[in-house]
Amino acid sequence: MPAPSRAKIAVLFVSDQPERFKALRRSALAGRAVYLWVDQGRRAPSWSTPLRGDPTDPATYAPLGAGDTIAVVDLEDDDRARRVARAISRAFPLPSVLLIDHRRDGARHARVRNGVTWINEGELLADAIEVVLRRVAARKRLRGLKRALHGASSCAFLVQNDPDPDAIASALALRVALGYRADQAPIITCGHITRPENQRLIAELGVRVRHVTRRQLPSFAPLVLVDVQPPYFGTALPEVAAVVDHHPQTGEYRARFRDVRTWFGASATMAAEYLLAENGAALTTPLATALLYGIITDTKSLSRSASDDDLQMFALLFPRADQAMLRRIQHPSYAPLALKRFGEALQRAQVRDGLAYVHLGKLPEEQEHIVAQLAEFCLGMAGASVSAVSGVFGSKLAMSTRALSPDARLGDRLRQVFLPYGSAGGHPVMAKTVIDLAAWRRDHPFTTERALERGIQRALLRALRTPLPAPAPAVSSPSSRRARR
Repeated sequence: MPAPSRAKIAVLFVSDQPERFKALRRSALAGRAVYLWVDQGRRAPSWSTPLRGDPTDPATYAPLGAGDTIAVVDLEDDDRARRVARAISRAFPLPSVLLIDHRRDGARHARVRNGVTWINEGELLADAIEVVLRRVAARKRLRGLKRALHGASSCAFLVQNDPDPDAIASALALRVALGYRADQAPIITCGHITRPENQRLIAELGVRVRHVTRRQLPSFAPLVLVDVQPPYFGTALPEVAAVVDHHPQTGEYRARFRDVRTWFGASATMAAEYLLAENGAALTTPLATALLYGIITDTKSLSRSASDDDLQMFALLFPRADQAMLRRIQHPSYAPLALKRFGEALQRAQVRDGLAYVHLGKLPEEQEHIVAQLAEFCLGMAGASVSAVSGVFGSKLAMSTRALSPDARLGDRLRQVFLPYGSAGGHPVMAKTVIDLAAWRRDHPFTTERALERGIQRALLRALRTPLPAPAPAVSSPSSRRARR
């Protein structure tokens, strides 16, 4: 029997009534590797892989290997159930055991001890047990994240060069979940926060995002990368302890712990899971507001790349958030020069082969955020299926792109053309590149702003027309698959 992949959490059932899990298999457990202990002489249902032997003997579970496993013990004999739970706890390095309590007195309901969660038999409705399984899985991930830090008294949460609300809120939530103070685990960036609403977010929260240079990074190790992965930074990073992100992987890298769930619309949803798994009381109103805003911005208010997981977390966070604070954060201010450039650029804007492209020319470096905001606006131009807005900020060109359909695969296309000249990547419908102009000029000579604009447009159109390799099979969550059926 092949051992389950270490990258996925398998589910093990030890039950004397396996038929009761048939309906559960169709919902909460869809997409997982499911193992079922069965008595000698009985056949295992088609939805499971059979496991035979003495369930109170840890050796019985050897065929599962040493990967992550969630076990559900459902036996009428209460004493035997406890012995099975102990055997499973010895069989796996860090097991998570859900033990169904048949005593019906509720005395042990929701008690957690030594990795075993007790739940009353009356709670065996599919939706209820799915919530419990998610919480158990979140606790397992949190333990893995803590192990990756090796008990370090300090670390740093590294986010993108111009961190967005999703990254900031996620790093803050993870810091709270791990129990670090701000001085022990700063949130750091190799760039600067430029967008007014993001600056307002950290001002409202009273949070500092510290600018550091690449040379300073070793002094902040171990690093926890949040809403970003090492290839984004181009060169090797010192001691990456962990990566928590929802973007597609763009290259190989080493990290002691990885939680990359591409079906999530926002890293904030993932970070909120960690926080709730550790201490639900730590979800303060300001933190709930920040996490909610992170989901709103990365999913465009749940209208773009949002999963069922994001929807459920949105519903949980919304009533806990400060709506007045959210309104203050969401209304950015624009400098007169930025508004003037908006108007000038829009007068020249055209749609060519489905691409609405606007170049803003030179702007102050602190105004880089406007390329993303105008890209959202330009996607509404008649005939446009993709929008792109670029501008020159100091020695670099920044360009944000948006698309109506995930088939555009903007992140892949921008990486293919622009990554050799700086940074590039993102989602299928939302991506960004920052290009070093000196490097770009060596391969694409230009002497005027207009020539630069035409060269970028040609490269972008070529990228949009070039066939891409077939994408890897999409990974989705059990809940999102159930929602689509």
